[in-house]
Amino acid sequence: MRILQRAARGAADALGNESGVIRMARPIYEHALALLGRSNGIPWTINGAEFQIDPRHRHRIGRVYDAEVAAMLAPHVRPGSTVIDVGANVGVYALQFARWTGREGRVVAFEPNPVAAEVLAQHVRMNDLTGRIEIVRNAVADVAGIQTFHMAGADGMSRLGAPNPEIAGSTRSTPVRVTTLDEFCEQRALSPDWLLIDVEGFEFAVLAGARRTLARLGAQLNVVVEMHPDAWDVAGWSRSSGQTLLNQLGRVPLSLSGARDPLESYGHVVLRSGPPRNGGA
Repeated sequence: MRILQRAARGAADALGNESGVIRMARPIYEHALALLGRSNGIPWTINGAEFQIDPRHRHRIGRVYDAEVAAMLAPHVRPGSTVIDVGANVGVYALQFARWTGREGRVVAFEPNPVAAEVLAQHVRMNDLTGRIEIVRNAVADVAGIQTFHMAGADGMSRLGAPNPEIAGSTRSTPVRVTTLDEFCEQRALSPDWLLIDVEGFEFAVLAGARRTLARLGAQLNVVVEMHPDAWDVAGWSRSSGQTLLNQLGRVPLSLSGARDPLESYGHVVLRSGPPRNGGA
């Protein structure tokens, strides 16, 4: 398998990814990978660590994936920690969290997309992490119940509320069960150390449904959020209402990419526990 992958990369580097020869050979290569990796996956590095993944979904898992986020998380997520990954998709973060938290750690991965959840389950099995990653096939928001989820296969841009314009032409709708983090953590008597949120615009809804958990744990709970300002309106939120919520929660957004305004555009932020700066405006 490694020899096949190295040979393919070498040929693509030498001839060009879009050369006629590579385009002709690509279907054969894809079929060979799928056949050879059907049961145990293929070796794949994510930010320098090696995992086994389903070759059909390798385009969803970059070898360098959110490098600045991984660089911040890797040295701070301690062995034995409990992590909640909301919007886990096919597992790019869940796999890394399981590696960082070690055998005594625990990862809870929420993924409502049934196609993505199946791929995630494959990746958990392929990497012998069944006892360390729990998959919860629910969406997370501020109110528990049933909502409509708009999905396009395992695409990570699938979401609640309305089809993502980026994939609107290929989505289908399905009902999904929705929970809140307060409800989930209280039912499980769970005190997570880390919370990662990537829910395509519903991030403030997730935080609103975690008010009690955030208040109870305070600075013990480290929060990283992938912000999608262009989709907040779909979830009924705005910059103003989101900032008000953060003030109420006692959390200050700090950009992981160095942006001066962490709520202005798409990007990852850390929600530091502390008083708002300059009144939080």
